[in-house]
Amino acid sequence: MLIRLAWRNIWRNKKRSIITITAIVIAVFLAILMRSMQLGMYDNMIQNVVGSYSGHVQIHSNGFWEEQTIDNTFEYNASLIQKIKKTEDVAGTTKRIQSGCLSSYGDLSKFVFVTGIEPEKEQLLTDWSKRLIDGQLLQTNSNSVNVGKGIAKYYNLKIGDTLIFIGQGYHGMQAVGAYPVSGILDMKNPNLNNTSVFMSLPKAQDFLSAYNLMTHLVINKKQYSEEADIVAAIKKQLDQDYEIMSWQEMMPEIETIIQADSAGGLIMIFILYMIITFGIFGTVLMMTQERKYEFGVVISIGMKKTKLMIAMVYETIFLSAIGILLGIALSRPIVLYFYNNPLEFPSDQVENDGKSRF
Repeated sequence: MLIRLAWRNIWRNKKRSIITITAIVIAVFLAILMRSMQLGMYDNMIQNVVGSYSGHVQIHSNGFWEEQTIDNTFEYNASLIQKIKKTEDVAGTTKRIQSGCLSSYGDLSKFVFVTGIEPEKEQLLTDWSKRLIDGQLLQTNSNSVNVGKGIAKYYNLKIGDTLIFIGQGYHGMQAVGAYPVSGILDMKNPNLNNTSVFMSLPKAQDFLSAYNLMTHLVINKKQYSEEADIVAAIKKQLDQDYEIMSWQEMMPEIETIIQADSAGGLIMIFILYMIITFGIFGTVLMMTQERKYEFGVVISIGMKKTKLMIAMVYETIFLSAIGILLGIALSRPIVLYFYNNPLEFPSDQVENDGKSRF
């Protein structure tokens, strides 16, 4: 009976109820859109930087992350790879070897990172064909290199031009080579675009005199799984010769940016909800003042004050529930649309934003 009474009471003054419900709808609608945009930006950032290149988890030789030199490599071990692949939530693995060296073309020179990759397995992380701006992607036995678009712009490179590389190989061996450019890539990150040179893994191992060695074993996770669980599971299987790191450990600045920005968004939502809460409270207060005589009559015919209070609470719950459900219903099509058709920002804007973050 109290529920039916509360439902009828909220429609006795339709104008007041509609105004209150509208305020709640607007608050919920804006909060959902704002939060969805934030979370979408975070997912996109993580996918561009983590899921599409660094991987969610990496395994290195112990001490490599503190001193990233070619001498801190570890040997390829088939049993190690099998252990990792059998770990729950691991989608795939790929090997890499990376070292810094000096590149040269004409009268110009630039420090770059030469990375040896397994082209086919890299497809587990991302669709490299979407990154290709010009030329061809690497194959397993390619004798050429792919470079980031920042390097291509710096040297004014064209497909077929030859880059010279000079560096230090494994255990002090000299690393010198000249390789034609077969492809130019957009890595979606200005730092990677300006420093990345990719070779096939066998060619990079030969260039660095690091045969059967690697610096990174990159692990891609299954969807909806947690990096921390994968790290914990792998640590149980491996000895102290390896370090296992999640992307949060390797790139804490990204995690910090996300947490700080997320906290700001939550504060804005909290303020918005507080404003609406006070609005609802004001509405309930006005309803109470306007209905003094009504309450007096109801109490005089035998209704207990506690039941009257419960009826008022039901009215507030009904108003809030209607507003929340309508807000969700109105925001859902918009959220789904932008989920399937994400906004595309100009490349200059993305790169400027990336320079301040990574």
